[in-house]
Amino acid sequence: MASTSVSRQGALAWEVILPGKRAAQSWGAKQRGTIVIGADEAEQERISVPKQVATILNAKKKADEVHPASRAELLYVVGELSRSCARARIERLINTREYSSKEVADKLAQDGYSKRVAEECINRACEAGLISDARFADSFIRSKVYAGWGMTRIVKELARRGIEASELAGWPYDYLDPEDEYTRAIELAQSKHVYGNNAYQKLVRYLCGRGFSLGVATRAAKQVLSDDE
Repeated sequence: MASTSVSRQGALAWEVILPGKRAAQSWGAKQRGTIVIGADEAEQERISVPKQVATILNAKKKADEVHPASRAELLYVVGELSRSCARARIERLINTREYSSKEVADKLAQDGYSKRVAEECINRACEAGLISDARFADSFIRSKVYAGWGMTRIVKELARRGIEASELAGWPYDYLDPEDEYTRAIELAQSKHVYGNNAYQKLVRYLCGRGFSLGVATRAAKQVLSDDE
């Protein structure tokens, strides 16, 4: 059952509604709390906030720590609390691994933080060096090259994370030689043992899935299967 707490300090009537454990939510979205402002149901204003923000605000109100006398004062409290919670969320994320700024923004949006709060907190984290797209990209590319990914897939996956490979200093020669794509595809194909009438198609699909271009994949597959014969 959802938790509700009502406050009527001064002329302002407001309440915090916490999401129930089984509250319905859209795919990919986190449960969110709701702040309801106004005593008249017909004229109430409902503001969706991240669950963590609602939980802390609810606890502060119950402890009689917040006494907003106006809508503006309440929104100020919510804004400050949102920034504090967003910063804590960012710190928890980057303590586990490197994140790109877009990945962090997506996480905060999923939690229910406003775009303004997310951008402000992410910019501060970038200025402090806690988040670095260049550092993330360097780590990401090196790990994927080591895992045998081709350039096409690396570029595509970086773009999904908000980073354009062409804008990175040293790309691609600090990480791999484009002229070696064919050699790398050959080595990867040789480690993939495929048999049967569809061996060629299977090998091409495998190499394309690893991020090699169709041209490189077909050449490598033909070469490896020819060598096997």
